[in-house]
Amino acid sequence: MDNLTYIDDYFSGANTNEQIKLFEQKILTDPGFAEDVAFYTSATGTLKEQATEQKKVRFKEIYLAQKVMPAKVIPIKSIWRYMAAASVVAAVIGLTLFFTAGKTSPKQLADTYITQNFATMQGISMGTKKDSLQNGLDLYNHGKLTAALVQFKSMVKNDSTDAVAKKYAGIICLRFENYDEALQYFSSLENDGSLYSNPGKFYKALTLMERNKTGDKDAAKVLLQDVVNKNLEGKDFAVGWLKKL
Repeated sequence: MDNLTYIDDYFSGANTNEQIKLFEQKILTDPGFAEDVAFYTSATGTLKEQATEQKKVRFKEIYLAQKVMPAKVIPIKSIWRYMAAASVVAAVIGLTLFFTAGKTSPKQLADTYITQNFATMQGISMGTKKDSLQNGLDLYNHGKLTAALVQFKSMVKNDSTDAVAKKYAGIICLRFENYDEALQYFSSLENDGSLYSNPGKFYKALTLMERNKTGDKDAAKVLLQDVVNKNLEGKDFAVGWLKKL
């Protein structure tokens, strides 16, 4: 990958957290690369954004960290390169904060929801399914998720229209990070038109946010917007999440 593509990926937000750290470190240790970044930011006009106090603190942490390395004599003609590197680091951090201000990782939002809402389950037991459902819920609430999943899968196998069992089976698959299987259960739940309150579409969005692969965020936003527009179960969370994504 050439430097231009590498730099462009950074400013377009395509890099992971680890890649961002490596990018910042490369600026400090490779004067030639720092010059390339300086040229890029100047050419695209990105340096017009002023540094925030948060950016200054972040830059100071990075800059001081590299100063603990053994001191060495630096030729006068090279000093300007390191000054340029420091300026570029400050600009890079400022731009990162500018573009991510007010935004939250989809996975962070999903993790919080799962922790707060899926620790235990309360179900409505009805008809002849009461014993099977309650048994599954008891297993779930005692942390026996594998056994609970077996129970709910058995219920779905015996009755493919059992929306409650599909819901809980999907939730356990989500907690096990079996995202594809969770999406299958929630898609089936979503398509059940007999339910007065249906969380299927919302749970699909939640699963995509938790998986957080390329394209998942955009797909989740489409689902969340549909939840809001159609006033579906999960609307209140969907409204809040759309503002943060």
